[in-house]
Amino acid sequence: MKSIINYILLTFLFTFTTVLFSQQRGNKGSSLQQKGQNSQMMIQAINPENMAKIIMYDTDEIIKKLRIKNDDKKAVIIRAISKHNNKINEIKTFNYETFDKVKSFLSKKRNEAALTHDFSNMKEFQLQANEMLTPIRSKIILQKNTLNATFEKELSEKQYKTWLKYQQTELKKLNPKAPENQQSKNSQKSKGSGQKRGMGRSSY
Repeated sequence: MKSIINYILLTFLFTFTTVLFSQQRGNKGSSLQQKGQNSQMMIQAINPENMAKIIMYDTDEIIKKLRIKNDDKKAVIIRAISKHNNKINEIKTFNYETFDKVKSFLSKKRNEAALTHDFSNMKEFQLQANEMLTPIRSKIILQKNTLNATFEKELSEKQYKTWLKYQQTELKKLNPKAPENQQSKNSQKSKGSGQKRGMGRSSY
């Protein structure tokens, strides 16, 4: 009788230990995943000019990209790009204090978050930084629209479509979204794990 009781106790103890170990592994995995996402936030360089969508173009690259052969048209496009780049330089120069302020603000908040391991407010701080850059971004958009209006007038429909696609690609390069892609992968993994656990429960 005692041997049966001891066997039952040993079985219960083994089962309890296994469950506890599994929970610890799950918590550890979740913690590592969270740390990984936070590390990606910290790795991203703070670049207020990119946040404001500031971009300057290379005339030779664009002429080649759009396959412009006509010399007169080349001259018009080159002047438009040069004018755009000069205006962007002016905006950068006149607003350097704002850029420094945004960079200092976000750097301070990231350092504080790293010390406390609490990144829950980083999105809010990012929104505040974007609000600080709103007036500059409005000026950038104005210059972008001015350049596009000239291109639309001077280029063929095919060339203009190529230009818009190129422009959009260049703008996307300013703010890489690797952390979001990683977050999506982690979300898919979590869903997969949840489905497996559900299947495990239904088999009992």
